[in-house]
Amino acid sequence: MYMEKCKWFNGADSPVFFMVDDLANTWVDVNHNGIPDLEEDWGYCKNGENSSFRYLNEHILRLFPQVKVTFFVPVGIRSGLSDQPVCRQTSLPINADEESKAFFRGIHQHPSYELAYHGTTHGRTGPNPEDFVQEWELFKSAEEALERTLEGMSVYVDAVGERPRGGKYCGYAGNDCSDESIERAGFIWWCRYWNRGAGDPAMKRISGGDQDPLTNFDIKRFGEGGVIDIPSTVDGGLLNGVYRPEASLKGMAKRLLKTPLRRWKLRELDYLLENRLVIGIQEHISPARDDGKRQSPNIFDDCGSLQAIFRYLEGRNVWYCTGSELADYVNLRDHVQVVTYPGEEKLFTLEHESRYGNGILSLKLDLSNPANILLPDGTAVRVTAGIANLPVMKGEYFIRKGEIR
Repeated sequence: MYMEKCKWFNGADSPVFFMVDDLANTWVDVNHNGIPDLEEDWGYCKNGENSSFRYLNEHILRLFPQVKVTFFVPVGIRSGLSDQPVCRQTSLPINADEESKAFFRGIHQHPSYELAYHGTTHGRTGPNPEDFVQEWELFKSAEEALERTLEGMSVYVDAVGERPRGGKYCGYAGNDCSDESIERAGFIWWCRYWNRGAGDPAMKRISGGDQDPLTNFDIKRFGEGGVIDIPSTVDGGLLNGVYRPEASLKGMAKRLLKTPLRRWKLRELDYLLENRLVIGIQEHISPARDDGKRQSPNIFDDCGSLQAIFRYLEGRNVWYCTGSELADYVNLRDHVQVVTYPGEEKLFTLEHESRYGNGILSLKLDLSNPANILLPDGTAVRVTAGIANLPVMKGEYFIRKGEIR
């Protein structure tokens, strides 16, 4: 009998990994009125009025409850963009008080959300915004990077109650010692590169030296322990030219050509789906910057685009997941072996180390009739459309044709 491990959970064509950067205990007073207004909040307002978190939930996530979100959190006092800011920024660590701790911990405990590590301050300012240095670019050795990271992780633990399992380089920037510090800190997964433009060679901006999109937009590993490297492949503002055309002759042309323009833009998603690659959607929780410019991409400017992206994916065979869920499945897929026995086509085992014994692995089988699989503990799992999602256990699995009785 034909049987193989599915690349993604439940036999999906692609995982959808929605990442929102810089959820922090910060707000920027863009209009100088001393009150946090809509679009100015990075997390300081918690779930209150004019908070960005509430906006995300009410305008995007409420419409697509299947979507999961990984929020990348700078845990300390988040740096501004310039030594000479034009807007006042207020920032505190995420464990500054019990209210802050409760907010960030509550998000992490939500079944559809996850908090991931995104540095302490995010970086260091310079005379001008273009002189800003991202956090992991500042470290001159792996030991220095590790020390600062462990300090930040202790803040995370104090607020959230457990260690972060994954994270992302601030500004997708690091140096030769950065990867070693991530592995030594004990992270399971990490986002290292901004790899957008999968479906359009003219837009392609590949980081990390890999020029093959079929591998560059897929899961990789780094370090001796094989830390999982999750790519970022889609700008959340992908469809802004369709849903937010500017008020100009060019914008008028875009409105007239809305349908073909939308189809042209969606090539990026189609490319990822057709090649079973990661749909890693990149966003920021706010557009507010202390230099007066707008951070891009952001959930406010890209609201219509994000709604259109998720609406398009509703009819596709995708798996919505957090970074840790994605990493856990990839580790099962890569480390659990399906062992069959000669002459026993209905019997098999899942050989694995003890640390991979608590997950669910998806198998594809050539079964067209109703069937189920009897697990080692005596319970049964239905085979649906040739896919079985099996808890990984020690012992024998037995394939039975017919309905579960």
